[in-house]
Order: sequence, then C-alpha cells, then structure tokens
Amino acid sequence: MTTRPISLILAVGLLLLIGLSGMGVGGSLLGYGLDPQSASATAIVPGAQQAAVVLGAGIAGYGFATVVAAAGLVLLRRWGWRLGVATVVAGLVGLAGAMVAAGALDGLLLFGILFWGVSLATLLADPTRRAVDA
Repeated sequence: MTTRPISLILAVGLLLLIGLSGMGVGGSLLGYGLDPQSASATAIVPGAQQAAVVLGAGIAGYGFATVVAAAGLVLLRRWGWRLGVATVVAGLVGLAGAMVAAGALDGLLLFGILFWGVSLATLLADPTRRAVDA
C-alpha cells in the first residue's frame, strides 16, 4: 500500500467538502426551480424558476466534478489532480467574479476565496504532485 502525503489527504478532504456541499446547494436550487408550488412565490420575478434550474444544475455539476476529482486523487490518478486543479481554479474565478459583481468586500466570499486558495495550495504542494506522478 502506498503511503499518501498529508497534503494529498487534505486535498481530497477539501475537494470532497467543496463538492458535496456544492451538490447539496445545487440540488436545493434544482428542487426549488422544478417545484410547481414555487411558481406562485416567484410570480413577481419572471424567470426566477428557470434561473434556479440553470444555476442549480451548474452548481451541482461543479460539485460532482469536484467529487470525481477527489476520487481520482484517492486513486493517485493524474487526471484526478488535473480535474481538481481545474475545478478549484474555476471556483476561485467564480468567487472573485461574485466579489466584483457585489462591488464590495463580502466576508463570506472572502472566506470562500481563502478556503479555495488553501485547497489549491494542497493540490499544488510538491508532495501531492510527486504522489500523483509516481
């Protein structure tokens, strides 16, 4: 059995946390968007249900890709590492874009940037890359 470095174990854990929470949030949005009873609640905002479906599917898909990346890392597959880096970078870009769109420093978005940044650091750490390259 191959010993996995702590940076790889942390990367897997963080990717799972990001992915599973994304799937949960995305699923909630999908449920809201597909619920016929929520149509009356969103009658004031045209297209809110359609937006919930699109956003929910996107967030859930992102979460699923992140979980797949974590599984690839557990198996020490190079594609898992690449997918992990790609999803974390995409998340960082999305969070930075949300911060710019908000027009202010939002504490929750700053925490997200810090969390995704730590995730990227664990993926780019030399022991993680060596374990995947071996």
